[in-house]
Amino acid sequence: MELVNSRGIAWIRYDEANQTLDVAYTSSGEYRYFGVEREVYDWLARVKSKGRFLNRLVKGKYRYERLGQQPSHGVDLEKLLRDSLQPLSKDET
Repeated sequence: MELVNSRGIAWIRYDEANQTLDVAYTSSGEYRYFGVEREVYDWLARVKSKGRFLNRLVKGKYRYERLGQQPSHGVDLEKLLRDSLQPLSKDET
């Protein structure tokens, strides 16, 4: 993990084996970008404006996920499982 001098970014981290770039934004949380080439990370580590670099060359170009959050699919899977274990009512048989 590399702490950075940026108003909008707290730190960046790169995993070369998996080609993932993790970015901790100060206002929106931590994100992981997939399929990021080492050269992209090297440039990011060097540029003065990391936010501008990310906006122009990373965001919208690489698949990403937000870290530290459960995926939301609009469905409460736990409730569906509980409901499926309940006996059928008279009307449903």
